[in-house]
Amino acid sequence: MHQQIEDEEIIERYVRNQLAPEERKAFEEHYFTCEECFAKLEVTERFVAGVRDAGSRGLLGRSASEVASSPGWRAWMLPMVAASACAAVVFAAVTGWVFFFRMPELRQQLNQTAANLRAEQAARAILEQQIASINQAEANLPLVMLQATRDLQAAPNEVTIPYGAKHLVLWIDVPAGNSRSFRLQVDAADNRPVESLDNLQRNTYGALAVSLPLEALQPGDYRIRLFRQEPLPVTLLAEYRLRIRRP
Repeated sequence: MHQQIEDEEIIERYVRNQLAPEERKAFEEHYFTCEECFAKLEVTERFVAGVRDAGSRGLLGRSASEVASSPGWRAWMLPMVAASACAAVVFAAVTGWVFFFRMPELRQQLNQTAANLRAEQAARAILEQQIASINQAEANLPLVMLQATRDLQAAPNEVTIPYGAKHLVLWIDVPAGNSRSFRLQVDAADNRPVESLDNLQRNTYGALAVSLPLEALQPGDYRIRLFRQEPLPVTLLAEYRLRIRRP
């Protein structure tokens, strides 16, 4: 049936009222149940109506308006309609891909970039505060000279932290030897690690001067161990006890 409709140009002749009554009736019975022919019929009717309307308004030359009624118009009209339909399908496919796949991906990338930027800004603000704190001169900096001991009954080294102090300086006389670098390990009384400093070097007095942030050192007792880091092996050199007080 479809091949006959194509070969005999049934749809075009139906629109131009050129079918015999029997052919017209048979075609109507067919396209009412055929979505393909019904769609083609709608496109053809709109095209012919549009051309005739433009011709009646003088928007087209006489020859152009007559083409819609000529038997050979189908030869150039159908390729144009097919091309338009293909373009519409391609446009819909591209739009759907962008909306359902590409847009969520781009939105996710944008959100991740924004989150990374916020994290970087927060880290930079913290670093700037730390730098400002380090660069700010500090008066009445507390200092304690540690004396080594392993006797639990011996009195610990004591230091009283003045109000507003932010750092504590530990002065350690290093035992004589061939040690080139040192590690300092600070533990709380319950053996909880508090601070660890590596690659410490002797100063011009042959001692170690170490600054510790007091925010990590609450009032209480601490055990401080000094290790030789180089040359290997790592070796315990001395142990100190420290008691921190507040006024």
